[in-house]
Amino acid sequence: MKHYVLASHGGFSKGIYESIQIIIGEQPNIHIVQAFVKGNNDITSLVEETLAAIPPEDEVIVCSDVFGGSVNNEFMKQLRNRNHMHLITGMNLPLLMQLFLSVEEDTEKMIHDIVNSEDTRVKYCNDMLRSAAKEEEDF
Repeated sequence: MKHYVLASHGGFSKGIYESIQIIIGEQPNIHIVQAFVKGNNDITSLVEETLAAIPPEDEVIVCSDVFGGSVNNEFMKQLRNRNHMHLITGMNLPLLMQLFLSVEEDTEKMIHDIVNSEDTRVKYCNDMLRSAAKEEEDF
């Protein structure tokens, strides 16, 4: 069984999951980690409690907010302890939508495909608009 952990500083993980629910509906096996909210300052305990609630033989896909941040760093420490754990950072809505909607059986292949997809990357729309205007001029 696959479990998804959405982990962030503050309420970002809860908020982004609420957006997911609006767009594609409720998803199974979701675990939300909100560090530094309502006294949840012990990130080590938050991470350990979250992972302890997931059977060790189950696959876990963790999405964190910021590479190098305290939340991501704590999950990085856990990668050695769990055989079926995958950690993705830079969580965004397109990334989560693709993870939840993917039918790919091979989790590692699915993750590589999604993180390398143009759809999940940050885009500077001004450049896109300039490029489109330039293409129109060239015709």
